[in-house]
Amino acid sequence: MENHSLYERLGGAYAIAAVVDRFSDQLLKNPKIVNANPQLKEWHTEKYKTRLPGLKFLRTLWVSSAAGGPFTYTGKSMHDAHLDLHISPEVFDEVARELSLTLDYFKVPEQEKGEVLGAFAAFKPDVTAGDISKL
Repeated sequence: MENHSLYERLGGAYAIAAVVDRFSDQLLKNPKIVNANPQLKEWHTEKYKTRLPGLKFLRTLWVSSAAGGPFTYTGKSMHDAHLDLHISPEVFDEVARELSLTLDYFKVPEQEKGEVLGAFAAFKPDVTAGDISKL
């Protein structure tokens, strides 16, 4: 399977959508994420729930595209999508922990899990660019 893309090794769109679905729901249950700052709390309690289906779709599209699938993510850049949420590096790390736990829940093999987490970690500077604790 060395010649297969990460997208294929993860099981394609349906498997990725299942991971994104659970991951997105788990984020809502984590007080370290939801209550990290006023912007995240507002986003998770007021905006997130009405936008959740679309967000899950965009997350699935983003992961599928980043993993070499046949889709193109056309949403905002990670920087622009997260700037106003003032996400700290600590919160980013907690989100990564939730992603890791979700991958474990679905028994994603270590190699693929490492590749997914590595791709996620590569966006840490963009996602945490709005961290107000840096001011």
